[in-house]
Amino acid sequence: MTQDKARLEEVILKTCDLPVLPATAHRVLNVMADPNVSIDEIKRVISSDPGLTAKILKIANSAFYGGYRNIQNLTQAILRLGLNSVRNIMMATSIKNVYKRFGLTEKLLWEQSIGSALASNIIAGYVKSVDSEDAFIGGLLHDIGNVVLNNEFPQRFSEVMEMVYNDSVPYSTAVKEVFGFTHRDVGALVVRKWGFPETLEVLIRYFDDHEHLSADPYLLRFATVIATADRICQKFGVGWKQPMDDVVDFDTVADVLEIEKETLDEVCERTQKVFDHEIKLYLEESTRP
Repeated sequence: MTQDKARLEEVILKTCDLPVLPATAHRVLNVMADPNVSIDEIKRVISSDPGLTAKILKIANSAFYGGYRNIQNLTQAILRLGLNSVRNIMMATSIKNVYKRFGLTEKLLWEQSIGSALASNIIAGYVKSVDSEDAFIGGLLHDIGNVVLNNEFPQRFSEVMEMVYNDSVPYSTAVKEVFGFTHRDVGALVVRKWGFPETLEVLIRYFDDHEHLSADPYLLRFATVIATADRICQKFGVGWKQPMDDVVDFDTVADVLEIEKETLDEVCERTQKVFDHEIKLYLEESTRP
């Protein structure tokens, strides 16, 4: 580690109260790491959190997932949603509890995170080498540094938001100008503290450095999936003031991910449907403790 990098980490660790991973999220990761996990074990984890239980049942009964029969218990909900969707819902609900407050700024940050997670999950389904569930977690956490900085320094972070939303300055540039380091630096430390794989830490730290990521084809594709998801969120106004056209570079994305441009059109259509029918279920305040 270089002296400059060591000093940067020291500054961040001293100035930011890095959060701990919520207990439910820890249990989710431990339980889901077992490929032979039983529904009873998953039920036990979910049942320990009343808010999460209510969220799982609500989403299972939503129009997006719903069938002709109303779901009344966790076993039915897990079977209807599938283990991967349950894991994603559990992680998203847990991560939302990292937020110390929930005003307009936090709502925008959360919309961006959950929108990116959902879109990344869909995009990865078309990419051979990027796992859809890893993509969901990557989309959910790649901007977690913004959440931490907003938690600890809300007044200074409001300057970042003004630059991003009023002057169209990229987050990394705005955060660097206000804080002296980027939210990627903070986010990388957070996921390291939370015990996520080193791959996710590296992905977040170098998310905006395509030259660095190009040395690892997998990381480049992983980052491109999430970056494309972010652009699709902008396209449909998820976490932004209004929809923005022509923000997705279809040619570059298709080349890096080795998929057809027509496929990206299909991805956008599918993602828009998910945003229309599912994203609001994650945004509801009933998930707050």
